[in-house]
Amino acid sequence: MIHMCKRQRNLWIAVLFLLVGYTVGHSQDIAFEAVVDKNPVVLGEQVTLSFVLSNAGSGQGTNLQIPDLGAFHIMRGPNRSTSMQIINGQMSSSITHSYVLQPKNAGTFTIGAASIEAGGTIHRSKPLTVEVVKRRLQVTQQSSAPEDLSSLIGDNLFLKATVDKTRVMQGDQINLTFKLYTRVSVLNYAVEKVPAMRGFWSEDVETPKNISLSTEVINGKQYRVGVIKRLALFPTQAGTLEISPMEVQTTVQVQPKKSADPFESFFRDPFGRNVNQQVKSQPVQVRVTALPAGAPPEFKGAVGQFAMSATVDRRTTRTNEPVALKITISGTGNIKLLESPEVDVPPDFERYSPKVTDSINRGKGKISGSKTFEYLLIPRYPGLKVIRPLTFAYYDLARREYVTLRSPQIELNVEQGTLASPQVGSGTRADVQLLTQDIRFIKVSESSFLRSDELLHTGGVFVALLVLPILGFVGVFVYARQRHAEMLDQAGYRNRRAMKVAQKGLKQAEYLLGERSGSQGEPSSLQRVRFYAEVSRALWKYLGDKLGIPQSEFSVERAEEVLKRRSVEHGLIHALRILLESCDMARFAPTGLDLKAMQKTYDEARRIIVDLEKTLRSS
Repeated sequence: MIHMCKRQRNLWIAVLFLLVGYTVGHSQDIAFEAVVDKNPVVLGEQVTLSFVLSNAGSGQGTNLQIPDLGAFHIMRGPNRSTSMQIINGQMSSSITHSYVLQPKNAGTFTIGAASIEAGGTIHRSKPLTVEVVKRRLQVTQQSSAPEDLSSLIGDNLFLKATVDKTRVMQGDQINLTFKLYTRVSVLNYAVEKVPAMRGFWSEDVETPKNISLSTEVINGKQYRVGVIKRLALFPTQAGTLEISPMEVQTTVQVQPKKSADPFESFFRDPFGRNVNQQVKSQPVQVRVTALPAGAPPEFKGAVGQFAMSATVDRRTTRTNEPVALKITISGTGNIKLLESPEVDVPPDFERYSPKVTDSINRGKGKISGSKTFEYLLIPRYPGLKVIRPLTFAYYDLARREYVTLRSPQIELNVEQGTLASPQVGSGTRADVQLLTQDIRFIKVSESSFLRSDELLHTGGVFVALLVLPILGFVGVFVYARQRHAEMLDQAGYRNRRAMKVAQKGLKQAEYLLGERSGSQGEPSSLQRVRFYAEVSRALWKYLGDKLGIPQSEFSVERAEEVLKRRSVEHGLIHALRILLESCDMARFAPTGLDLKAMQKTYDEARRIIVDLEKTLRSS
């Protein structure tokens, strides 16, 4: 019986190992690479060359063929080691064949490709270049000098900014990624300075809170790599644009070099020491091509791929009753910068400013979603009313041409409702009760009577009734002409409505400022990001409308140039730039800002908009 139990247990163990081997071998692709532990190498020192086979499963690779190592002395090797780890539920394994080498001469040497057979295929590593330098002269009396722990980090920690495209068209999305490369132990990090996005509109892309590390080989060294920030950029102007560096402060645990003094080594912390190390990415340049000529009149800077729908909540209504017209634009592109199509309603309709909502999807490397404009319309006269087709134009990047979308015409059947709103009379309750009495007071005053031989058309009342409709028609005609002229003057229309639109944006920011969450009554990180995004959008929208700059051509530098031309004070322009930059920085690192800082930003935005409005009106 005991023998049967042992056989069953051994059988289960064998099955488990087979499943593990199958999972490892099929969860990820097989990789084979050559790495060294240091590069460059000082002549006379040793360097470890490793050939790493990853995710080969239970086979672990056979028939390893190493390249010619004639430029080095082989001090030890080959040494073989295996490792297995599980990250985010995925199992991976690797087997390493390592050699300890010592260079024979100084210079630059290329280690050729090695090969190994795994999974029925021969895999080859990439050639590896190793630089060997001569030993530098060292000062003998250095025991009293303090050790520079930051120098021990060297190129084992750096920050890199990458874009998926370096040549794009204006309005096309660029994915910007900031990666931290490390070969040391990073305890924590914090963003100290965000990059300036001059000439871009940026959208945050969701980055996992728990950084998932991967491996990359650079200059023969294997690094652990973590993504700390992702952004979607939309260039708003043509030319060569530069993304300035990001600065990150890290806390790194380093192990100081071993000392020849046994007492110093005895008292040294065996776990190493914590060092604050600042890393900075390199600037990135992007070449932006302007959109081609021939844009339709309805084009307002939208770039991507979109669809449009226009609906009303009812087809039959009554006079003085509201109708909701909902326009939805959905697709891929910079959803937040989309503007509403022009809405042409009958002249006897009253139209209110739209309620704007957007839904943004920031996953899968593309910004997509929808933006909805909901207009409230109130018909004043009955009849069959027609809302003309709405048109929306955008530049399609896939088709390389301008596309104009057109909605169907909407017909509304407006029936006669109440002629006027009920009015409250000025009489008292006693007056109302008096009208219900059967006995009336005797009228004692003299009455005036019309002579029977007096003609009606010669009276003043008849002439007034005849002239007033003509004057009313002339007034309505003049008003309609003025209204039509105002609608044709888009720049003037946007200028006049700039303050109202900015106040509406700040109203949304004020609402977010008033929201509270958590036990401390502080806004959440998401609320902070939304607050600063609303303040930034209100400022950008106000400047674009007030200065007559299209959204597709808007930038901070262009706004500053126009403001200086309009004789706006330098101090006010400088305060505006500082506020825009602080809003952008807060969107990167909102956790460090409290409610007091948000209130200060809101007050400063209101002050700047009011001061600009006063100055621009008088200029």
